[in-house]
Amino acid sequence: MQLSDDTRAVVEFLEASIEGGLRKQNDVATILELGATLGDADLFNQISRTGTATWKVYSTLRRVQPGDEGFRQLEEEFAIQMNGLREHLATLVNNADDETLRRFDEVYFGMTQGVIRNIVDLSHDLAKIKALQNDAG
Repeated sequence: MQLSDDTRAVVEFLEASIEGGLRKQNDVATILELGATLGDADLFNQISRTGTATWKVYSTLRRVQPGDEGFRQLEEEFAIQMNGLREHLATLVNNADDETLRRFDEVYFGMTQGVIRNIVDLSHDLAKIKALQNDAG
């Protein structure tokens, strides 16, 4: 997918502003470009909010042990948020070229440990972007 100069500038800003940088820089760029192309700020905001929620639940889940009180509920909430993020991503990339569709299908829409890790990494980035938006606003 061809990125606009504006998208490249935003990604460079994000990369410089987020401690440790973006984990999924190319995919964040694709999401931003598709969001801008579609002119659907609400969909990008849904992706951002759901990614942030996914990251928060995942971060909490990492601090508790299986068998601890609330662990099962956290697992369920993580699955709900993760699937919500995937639904929003599917809506967004539905308008993408075939190569982008294939890439997102492989990286985010399967049911493997690697896919879950990719979703966690993207959620990290989306949470950091949302925090930057909140700090600026």
